[in-house]
Amino acid sequence: MMRTRNALKTLLLSMLLVLAVGMQAQTKIVVLTDTHVMAPELLVKDGNAWQQYLAGDRKLVDYSQQLFDTMIDRLKTDIRPDIVCITGDLSKDGELVSHQYVAAKLEQLREAGIRVLVIPGNHDYGTTTAHYYDGDNTQPAETANMEQLATIYEHFGYDSASEREATTLTYACEPVEGLTVIGIDTGIYGQLSSTTLQWVCDKASAAYAAGNRVIALMHHALIPHITGIEKIGRLMAVVQNYEHVRNSLANAGVSAVFTGHLHFGDIAQDFNEDLSVSIYDVSTAALASYPCSYRELTLSKDLQELQVSTGYVTSLPSQADFTSVARNRLRGNVESLIRSYTGDGNFITKGLINDAVELAADAVQLYADGNEHLSSDAADRLSTFNSMVSLASAFVDVEGKLSQLNLTMDDVNTMARSALENKTSCGIEGRESVTDDLSLTIPLRSQRKEETGIRERPVSDDAAVWHTLQGVPVEQPTHGLYIRNGKLVIVR
Repeated sequence: MMRTRNALKTLLLSMLLVLAVGMQAQTKIVVLTDTHVMAPELLVKDGNAWQQYLAGDRKLVDYSQQLFDTMIDRLKTDIRPDIVCITGDLSKDGELVSHQYVAAKLEQLREAGIRVLVIPGNHDYGTTTAHYYDGDNTQPAETANMEQLATIYEHFGYDSASEREATTLTYACEPVEGLTVIGIDTGIYGQLSSTTLQWVCDKASAAYAAGNRVIALMHHALIPHITGIEKIGRLMAVVQNYEHVRNSLANAGVSAVFTGHLHFGDIAQDFNEDLSVSIYDVSTAALASYPCSYRELTLSKDLQELQVSTGYVTSLPSQADFTSVARNRLRGNVESLIRSYTGDGNFITKGLINDAVELAADAVQLYADGNEHLSSDAADRLSTFNSMVSLASAFVDVEGKLSQLNLTMDDVNTMARSALENKTSCGIEGRESVTDDLSLTIPLRSQRKEETGIRERPVSDDAAVWHTLQGVPVEQPTHGLYIRNGKLVIVR
């Protein structure tokens, strides 16, 4: 009897072990962006030079080191993801010492067994405000070039585990079996050369054809999260020639692109040119700006879904309620920006300007919080905006001021609706959509057989007959994956 019991226990343990080995665990990924870390040695001495910089910058650079250090500690001890991705603007302004500080902290994650992947942003190549601040004076700080960045971040996307494109810091890797990640370097101005884009699409197409799921990391947005914002060229809010880039990536098999640069968290869904394939742009808010958030992703065991949720850094060692500090900084920056364009006004327009400042601060905060379409405050602010514009036109040449930005009143109205109603491609038939900004499950496409949706591939006596992956016959296939005479075929 004892031998029988022991034999059964051994058999049961063996079966459990086989099941455990055969099951692929979920993969946890964290996405950060726009950390804008300032190395502590850059502030030699507080004074007018440093305070003037802070007054003209909307980021929380003075807290950037604490924010980053707090996030690193949380990743090591609490979240413990399998992979951490940072989608650009790792440094304040490209200073070599700031990059070295960031890399040293990321090394702690690597030592803890966490894979880290980064791509550069426009600030990481150096800006005119890469300085040491010493009282009333500044001194230029050395900035990193492309090859220095590749060396500094060698273990974070640029080692032998990745394949790098020859002309940029773009690369492709497979951090999890069956998942291909492509880091796309969009440089300072959100540009992708035809050579780089072709390289990216070739890698994506090959991975997709092999049955992998494909996602990408990119600093500049792929999709205009606020409809029409790409018309304000100086913002560089969207990658240049974005429609072509969007179509190319979607057709190559990329399911989602994780971006930054905007400093706001927003998830947008769009499609390729004929609307046959969708692609998501998951923009993560800057860690160094309100609401100081990050994304937590859960890749399902079968690799078919990517669940997105949002986390926040709400306290720092020096500030128990850091959310209030960050929110007040955001609202103050909006007020300063509006007044820089309008001034304080005369006795007629002063009240109107004050109302406009408050309205703008409310609207920007609502957009920063995400899912603004669920807030009744957003509808109220949009209604107030429309009334205020009509009133302002009686006192100010609104159209004239907008023309200086190459905008019309219709453009501004569309932007306001898009932002406050959370509508991507606002007013564009077939493309307009509303997507949850904070929590969403994204389906990941691949050519794996289990995704065909049919038990057997249809075989027809007529070799010219095409079927969708659901077994529906079609006369004229467009872009996508089809079955023809029992074989899977890509139509490009």
